Amino acid sequence: MEALSSSFLATPLMFPPHHSSLNYISSSLRFSAKNPHQQPNYFTPNSSNKLIIHTTQTLDQTLNNKQVLAQKITKKKQSSSLAVIFKTLDDLVCNFLDLPLRPSIDPKHVLSSIFAPVDELPPTPCEVVEGSLPSCLDGAYIRNGPNPHFIPRGPYHLLDGDGMLHMIRISRGEATFCSRYVKTHKYMVEQETGYPIFPSVFSSFNGFGASIVRSFLTLAKMLARQFDPIRHGMGVANTSLALFAGHLFALCESDIPYAIKVTPDGDIVTIGRHDFQISNREWFFRMTAHPKIDRETGEAFAYRFHPLSPFLTFFRFDSEGRKYKDVPIYSADRPTLTHDFAVTKSYAIFPDVQIVMNMLWILRGRSPVGVDSGKVPDWESSRDMQRTTAKCGGLMRRDSTCCTVSMLGKRTGATQL
Repeated sequence: MEALSSSFLATPLMFPPHHSSLNYISSSLRFSAKNPHQQPNYFTPNSSNKLIIHTTQTLDQTLNNKQVLAQKITKKKQSSSLAVIFKTLDDLVCNFLDLPLRPSIDPKHVLSSIFAPVDELPPTPCEVVEGSLPSCLDGAYIRNGPNPHFIPRGPYHLLDGDGMLHMIRISRGEATFCSRYVKTHKYMVEQETGYPIFPSVFSSFNGFGASIVRSFLTLAKMLARQFDPIRHGMGVANTSLALFAGHLFALCESDIPYAIKVTPDGDIVTIGRHDFQISNREWFFRMTAHPKIDRETGEAFAYRFHPLSPFLTFFRFDSEGRKYKDVPIYSADRPTLTHDFAVTKSYAIFPDVQIVMNMLWILRGRSPVGVDSGKVPDWESSRDMQRTTAKCGGLMRRDSTCCTVSMLGKRTGATQL
């Protein structure tokens, strides 16, 4: 899945040495035996510098012993009186207003097996136990994925987790493993308060009463300046990695990218939220987690979706990271959670998917993100397939600077220069 996407950054030698055979090479990243009901809780190096995943307790036991787990994850900060009030209200919503949790938003199900949360691990040498690493191999393999900093007290969706980068750095025949959170605004605020306070479009709206109260609580937290999503965003940077404009970025759909870097000793450092030096006159608050990079020109192409018109906006960056003007796509006639797109030499291609956004669903006690079953095609002939396909996507010139749109179908538009 995309939440577990990865990136490999390598700088091989010009003339690498020839190897007549390539045997299976195992690093010292080893796993201890466990039964299916036990969950890995944290990484730690043992005395021989071999990395072992320890399995100490089940997730049910973890959730019933939050104080012990909190000590393993982070040291709690002393909360202000206002933070205590908000935490008490959050607990009341979780305990008395939430409907019974569906498996898709129940932490006991979502945070089980390989999705159980793990702690950070500083750069740790890995012992090569068989064979050898080619000396010409110089780079890093990085995986990005959701990993909650705190065990949630209420509903939780898999995509709510804080972004954590797991990296194996290979250089000079040696390997180093490291895991670090992306230090987003959300992560830093919750690190200070000692518990999760940010809302989620996927899990926060669980029943009418819980949805309404959580909405007002979120507004109250913003007014109290507990967090500032307008100036600092509220993304988790847990979806993907992208390398363009001379930076390595951790991305998610709900925010702009966070720039990160790999240090010479194999550590991962968050540089910060990267706004591409946009002028104050332009509101640049989020972009897709899947930009496309032209390897010939160095340009990057991206977009964002929005619950209000224009529902889809296309833009691009030059090779230096300078952003061009937004190109709104007004032929998109409804808010759709457009997860990805494609780019050719001449066009950008956007699918009109079944996952849609409807803010009125919050009043019905459900997530504003859901499925529009009416978009399911019914193909009885090749002609029906062509006609239906033409209504489920759109084409536009990838170098467009205007928003003149000619309709090609009910849900299709092409921008002409």
